[in-house]
Amino acid sequence: MGRIGIFTQDFKFYHDVIYQLREWELPFVSIEDPGQIPEDVPVVLSADGDDQLPRQIKSSNPVQAIRMALPRLLNRYDFNSIIIGIDPGPRPGIAVTADMILTEAYECPDTASVGKEVQEIADFYSYKNISIKIGNGDKPNRMAIMDALEKTNIGITIVDETNTSMPHKIHDNALSAARIAFIEGNYYPLAVPRKFNRKDVYDKEFVTIRKLVLSGQGNS
Repeated sequence: MGRIGIFTQDFKFYHDVIYQLREWELPFVSIEDPGQIPEDVPVVLSADGDDQLPRQIKSSNPVQAIRMALPRLLNRYDFNSIIIGIDPGPRPGIAVTADMILTEAYECPDTASVGKEVQEIADFYSYKNISIKIGNGDKPNRMAIMDALEKTNIGITIVDETNTSMPHKIHDNALSAARIAFIEGNYYPLAVPRKFNRKDVYDKEFVTIRKLVLSGQGNS
């Protein structure tokens, strides 16, 4: 199992990046001695003003640092393909897949936030190709979102979002966005696990970065 290292003299960055890593549920370790970085730490996160280290990513923005670190957890320097899935609505869902691995899924507070969120994803991930898939529902909000995305200059495909909001017991906009990102062909081929709950539905339905890292498969 690979872990993300943290080495910084910046207390705010230290606090914020630990908070984010816990939110992402990614394993991490604080580096006390920069001369002794554990072998299972493929990447070290530091603030912009910190000393230089091997395997290091510097950014005072903790989310940027984590997004930049993700391919390192899989023994890569970048991803081949990033797909951003968007579930249109008044509180749009956004999800990111990196080489068919679900890395994040969350809900935006409003449609006006989507352009900024997508631009930051495009800026913070390391990749060769990037594209957007947006569901064909809620036309007024979908059109508003697409207008906001025009400035990103990222190609957008409108996909049939049939099956992406089922079952209603566990549905949320982030989950729908993840399913939209994975649509290949006409619509999402929903296969609901017999036993599921809101907490583990992502790991059961998708290959997630969290599951890969915790299982040790990211180091293979």
